[in-house]
Amino acid sequence: MKKFTCLLALSVLTLMGCRDDLGESLFELNYPPREFTLPAGLGTSLARVQSISPLPTSYPDFLAASGHSADEVTKILPRYARLISLDGLNFGFLSSVSVRICPTTQQDCTFADEVFFRDDLYRRNSSTINFDPGLGNVKSLLSGNLYKLEVVFFLGEISPYAVDCRLEYSFEAFK
Repeated sequence: MKKFTCLLALSVLTLMGCRDDLGESLFELNYPPREFTLPAGLGTSLARVQSISPLPTSYPDFLAASGHSADEVTKILPRYARLISLDGLNFGFLSSVSVRICPTTQQDCTFADEVFFRDDLYRRNSSTINFDPGLGNVKSLLSGNLYKLEVVFFLGEISPYAVDCRLEYSFEAFK
């Protein structure tokens, strides 16, 4: 009985400690999909960076459509991203993929600019990669006018074929 009481108390404390501290969700920032080609014959020694810049943040449009004011938004967090092979080819030659956003004035996005990631991909033969969202608050960047998007591919072996890709991604604004 004593074990059961201790276990019950521990469970209740654990559940209370796992409260959602993100705040109230205000609206989503769903960006249009971006298409590009990952070329064949890429080596494994260097990461392949697909850069798309400049991209409009469309922040005023998202605010207007939601009916909220800029003062209400305290943070913007990564919500969802996936990479799809448009021709059905698999991504089994990749070891990991990172999606990063940074200011257009920055020459290259860094690891600190990562908003979505997926690792342990090597030899997992799938034509879709569902990313894990990062934890960083990107409000200062996405509440501006323009940003740079980079998709960084880390290869496990030489890319055997060119893959036409589509990146779908979104963020979420919180109070």
